[in-house]
Amino acid sequence: MSTHKSAPGLFERKPYLLAIILSVLLVTWMASGSSEALTDAEEEEEKQLPRVEVTTYEASNISRSIELYGRTEPERALKLSSEVEGRVARLLADEGQLVKQGQAIIELAFDDKKEQVEYAKALVEQREIEYKGAKSLNDKGLQGQSLLAQANATLISAKATLRQREIALEKSVIRAPFDGVLDMRQIEVGSFVRKGDALFDLVDLNPLIVNANVTEVHIDKLDANTLVEVQLVDGSIVPGRVRYIASVSAKGTNTFPIEIEIDNPDQSMKAGVSTELNLKFDSEQAIKVTPALLSLDAAGNLGVKTVVDEVVVFNPIDMIKADKDGVWLGGFSGKTDVITLGQGFVRPGDKVRVSYKQL
Repeated sequence: MSTHKSAPGLFERKPYLLAIILSVLLVTWMASGSSEALTDAEEEEEKQLPRVEVTTYEASNISRSIELYGRTEPERALKLSSEVEGRVARLLADEGQLVKQGQAIIELAFDDKKEQVEYAKALVEQREIEYKGAKSLNDKGLQGQSLLAQANATLISAKATLRQREIALEKSVIRAPFDGVLDMRQIEVGSFVRKGDALFDLVDLNPLIVNANVTEVHIDKLDANTLVEVQLVDGSIVPGRVRYIASVSAKGTNTFPIEIEIDNPDQSMKAGVSTELNLKFDSEQAIKVTPALLSLDAAGNLGVKTVVDEVVVFNPIDMIKADKDGVWLGGFSGKTDVITLGQGFVRPGDKVRVSYKQL
């Protein structure tokens, strides 16, 4: 009986394959343990990072603006006075009334002014006849040049007297020199007025003027095209226009006087009233936050802390405007992650863990 030997196995024929396989398994096991250890370390390190809560703010187009306080004034004001003496015969308009340029306001008693005008006209006619006669004689050589000159002077004097009498008659009716509202009547019917006596105040309220002062910080942003909203004491808001900007600041305040004009065609808005002005400049991108989110950096600058790629960033503020709900900060565009909780415990450059809160 013959003995049969089985063929040697693969590992017996190639023992180095077993060694390779065992090496690979050993390396894999070691790498797996190392990776798990590294992950645990990273997780432990992340747990040590400060946690902050952020809110994502989206920038909007906002007009930079400033608010000022002002006071309304008339476009012009004048004390109406008499240019002739006389007794007040009639009041043709009264206080608070809107009058037009040329409208009769007061009539003084004519007395004999009309008769004086008629007499002066008759005298002019007589002097013209005398002058024509003197000239005719002079032309014929029957009268000297001196007599002609005397007749001419007499005629000129008569015409001057007539004009004076006509002016006195015209000025017996006092008329409005411009459109406006009558104020502060100082005479009554029957009052005797002398030349120069005050009769009424006349104020022109169209346009109505608002005087205000702008700081040196904002004066260069202001021009004739600046949009202006004027809020009156009753809460109504009307548009205004910049019509004057001072070139020199007021002494002691470093503010520049400006004038805003408001259309007031019926002259119903009053002068001497307090107003609030809102002057709007160019629009720019900005976010709106509550003042509680503002903080200081190491240099004492005011700003907000944001998170970019899980790292704290300090953003110095450029405040565009403030309202009841918060402040608008320029220098931002698109979406910005602002730290809303925990900003007092982190510094710029710190790596943080972030949780998000809906706005």
